[in-house]
Amino acid sequence: MQKHSVYIIVMLLHTYWAFSQKEKIALRDGNEAYNGGKPIEAANLYKKSLKENQTYYKANFNLGDAYYRTAQLIKSGKIPSPDKRMTPDSAANIIFQQAAEQFEVTAKSISNADTIQKAWHNYGNAKLMQANYEDAILGYKKALRLNSKDEESRYNLAYAQKKLAEQQKNQNNKDDKKNQEQQDKQDKKEQDKKEQEKKDQQQKQQEQQPQMSKEQAEKMLNALKNDEKKLQDLRKQKAEEGQKIKVEKDW
Repeated sequence: MQKHSVYIIVMLLHTYWAFSQKEKIALRDGNEAYNGGKPIEAANLYKKSLKENQTYYKANFNLGDAYYRTAQLIKSGKIPSPDKRMTPDSAANIIFQQAAEQFEVTAKSISNADTIQKAWHNYGNAKLMQANYEDAILGYKKALRLNSKDEESRYNLAYAQKKLAEQQKNQNNKDDKKNQEQQDKQDKKEQDKKEQEKKDQQQKQQEQQPQMSKEQAEKMLNALKNDEKKLQDLRKQKAEEGQKIKVEKDW
């Protein structure tokens, strides 16, 4: 019975060793592909390693590197976008996000301070490439807390803070412009409303004025004609009365 127990333990250890070897072999093959300039192939091998062991955080870290490198190549146009419907920038942005997620998993799951510091630094880099400057700043600050002498993290932090300030300034300008456009539209709408109300009031006043009938208009026209005839007769009479009479000269 004792020998049987030993045999079972040996078999279990052998099985664990076999699975352990699979995850390490996949990791090693992934590293070879990555160093050979094949980050997409490397990413697939790192995912295979994680499939064998989900807590193999070396594979998480390296998968983040592979994603990051792939995103760089897509963004630069050196390799095509995996989705033809997307622009290189849009596709790269998604893969940078995947890289950041792998680095964050690593940083939150291991105890080695040096690796954690590198993971947060790389997290910051991925977020920086996404123009997500607030998260990039967060990553670099965490990296610097673990290694205050890391000049690369310090430089990248200052750069991210500068870009964030520019981004916020541009956003404020856009907001001010948008608010001004909305105010202009509102002012125009109110002005148009006032003009329409004025037109409506004028039309209403015209409608309220008494309308002259056809018969009244004809009477007024005849009266004007009679007045004109009388005026002409008067002028003619005055002209006749004032006409000089020619008298023969008495020599």
